[in-house]
Amino acid sequence: MTDEDPQAGQRVRRRASRSAGPTGADADAAAVVVPTEKKSAEQKPAEQKAEERKVAAPVDMGKPDTPPEKVVSGETPAETAVDTPVRSKPKAGLVVGIAVASVIAVALAALTVFLLVDRNKASNADEDRARYVAGARTTALNLTTLHADTAAADLDKFLAGTTDEFKSQFDGRKDSFVNVLGQAGVQTDGEVLEAGFEKSDGDCGTSLVAVRAMQKNGDEAPAERNYRLRITMCDVDGQLLASNVEFVP
Repeated sequence: MTDEDPQAGQRVRRRASRSAGPTGADADAAAVVVPTEKKSAEQKPAEQKAEERKVAAPVDMGKPDTPPEKVVSGETPAETAVDTPVRSKPKAGLVVGIAVASVIAVALAALTVFLLVDRNKASNADEDRARYVAGARTTALNLTTLHADTAAADLDKFLAGTTDEFKSQFDGRKDSFVNVLGQAGVQTDGEVLEAGFEKSDGDCGTSLVAVRAMQKNGDEAPAERNYRLRITMCDVDGQLLASNVEFVP
């Protein structure tokens, strides 16, 4: 005989009691609870549950798994990725700045040395030109200043400022030259009007000198004579001497 309990949704199968009545153990065994369809539906097979879990699991269409980022203690991955380049850029900029400053310093030092050397060379060249011009002026003045009564001394003064090669041109003719000056009664006084440097060649420098001379022969009135001379002066053992004198038309 079977009875249904509408609230519990279970069917209770009861066995017919005997007239003598069941014992306590038999009463407990007599009541057997049969699960309803609701309970059976809750107990689904394991395969069906596994299939449901597969369907329910989300499908990852993103990138393949990548190794986790190394996180420094106290820092998140985002902080590490942002802070590392920010800290390295100032260091790189500092190194570049130091390198540029060093290059500029070296360039300025080299330029300073070059300018000083060039300035010294220019200064020395100017000094040499001035010496050549001064020597040419003296030579021109001695050559155009001669007097009949002091002709020998005047000629010696002129030759003292010349090289041995130039002096050799007067060998055997010095006395005759002095005699001519004395007999003609030559009186000439030179004046340098202008002098300028022309060119240099090793230890020698050539200058152009413009000279005006007031010349008088005997009882004649003094006459003005203008000359242009090209005079080459050479440094011989620290002394400037005339190596050549030319009259330029």
